[in-house]
Amino acid sequence: MISARHKGFPIAAHGQTIEKFLASKPNLFTSGFQFPVMALKESALNHNIDLLASYCKGLNVLFAPHAKTPMAPQLVQRQANAGAWALTVANYFQANVFLDFGFKRIFIANEVVEPTSIADIAKRNGVDGVEIFFYLDSLVGFKIAKDAIVGMPHARLDVFLEIGDTNGRAGIRTLEGVKELVEEIQKDSRFKIRGVTGFEGAFAGIDRIPKEVDPVRNLLRKIVAAAQIVAPYLGNQEIILSAGGTSFFDYVVEEFSEFKGPSRIVLRSGAYITNDLIGYEKSNPFVGEPEEKRLRPAMEIWSRVLSIPESNLAILNFGKRDAGNDVNNPSPIKRYIGEVTNYAATIEKLNDQHAYMNVTQPGLSVGDIIGCGITHPCTNFDKWRLLPIVNAQYDVIDCIHTFF
Repeated sequence: MISARHKGFPIAAHGQTIEKFLASKPNLFTSGFQFPVMALKESALNHNIDLLASYCKGLNVLFAPHAKTPMAPQLVQRQANAGAWALTVANYFQANVFLDFGFKRIFIANEVVEPTSIADIAKRNGVDGVEIFFYLDSLVGFKIAKDAIVGMPHARLDVFLEIGDTNGRAGIRTLEGVKELVEEIQKDSRFKIRGVTGFEGAFAGIDRIPKEVDPVRNLLRKIVAAAQIVAPYLGNQEIILSAGGTSFFDYVVEEFSEFKGPSRIVLRSGAYITNDLIGYEKSNPFVGEPEEKRLRPAMEIWSRVLSIPESNLAILNFGKRDAGNDVNNPSPIKRYIGEVTNYAATIEKLNDQHAYMNVTQPGLSVGDIIGCGITHPCTNFDKWRLLPIVNAQYDVIDCIHTFF
């Protein structure tokens, strides 16, 4: 049911079911939406999902998209329909959201040290086809996990050893530490090591240049070296090598393919689903490819001009509570005045509810509607609980719930 709690939706839609609202054939600009509104573009979403699914299939690698980016089961179901092997989340709260929606194989790309979460994972793992993986990177973390399942002789915990590097995020720093931890884990039959993993994005900027790529490759090679240590402890089990990110997954495949022995590669990209205009658009592996083989921006925030207090300054009615700016400010690219046209300007800064736009083109008026592209989708989805999906004419053809 649409209500006043769903930011941006038309007042006239309050109290309506989404089905009834969609049956009215609403349009983003002519049906009373209360700007600002974050909208998703159907064609770009489908293109991006299909593009990465095809990429993974062509290289015979598995895909577990990072569902924490949108936290939207409807979108993750599209990814599953396109062949995703699993989905990825950042913590057990997020895992529970998707378990509640019937998803079965969930990759918690993080250490889990909350005893109650670990005990619940142990209870649910293996029941009705559920598989939940999480990370270990220390003997202390392993002891916490063991203590959490005391008195549970039939518990099963599937774990990955996370590998890290100096100045990185979490993860075992030395190969000696890998050997020490795997030997301890192997002593407890309730634990099953599935593979090794890491996050290469923590070492990267936004450009695919050697000084930023070299640390990425070094970490990936370290993960391979760790896998060579772990694999003999797994018997006939195929080891999984996994890394996650939207910027450098081509390097992941290249480096992980150097592993000697039976293995599977699992990619965990998340932001690719909507891409962006500045960050990932400059660093993802499809940069420079023909348009049909590139990721497309699928997320736009539309807002009204509140004030033009100076000739070169317009104040828009969105801010940090509506769009992320942890990487860059949103970028004005479109304008609606009866029809959508291209537009160019810059957002100088954001307040909580206001955007400062540097005006470079004449003819702007108070009340005009400006569309901006975004950067870093992860910090944009979380500002909205219900997002409209629009077609090329900005007709609303679906609505997506998020669960943050």
